[in-house]
Amino acid sequence: MPKLEWCEKSSVMKLPSVVTLETLPELLKQSKSILLLPVKWVDFSLVQQADSAVLALLLIWSKNSSPPLKALELPDSLQNLITLYDLESIIIIDNK
Repeated sequence: MPKLEWCEKSSVMKLPSVVTLETLPELLKQSKSILLLPVKWVDFSLVQQADSAVLALLLIWSKNSSPPLKALELPDSLQNLITLYDLESIIIIDNK
């Protein structure tokens, strides 16, 4: 089963290959406190399919992070959603 991978030392949350409205409930069952983690970086390197459900996760984690949340290797489709919803000041895209 795909899962979220948390690295406490670097404050990075690595997302699985599929994060959609259908898969999100199962991902959140891993831990009741997953939404409360102080995520600073979200790694999208494994993501092959995602929809706007992932934006909800990013917004929740951004509230727990003092500098803006950074998204690593964000797929183009999600970059477009972030731009569409004017979230660039809340979620920084880092595709180096």
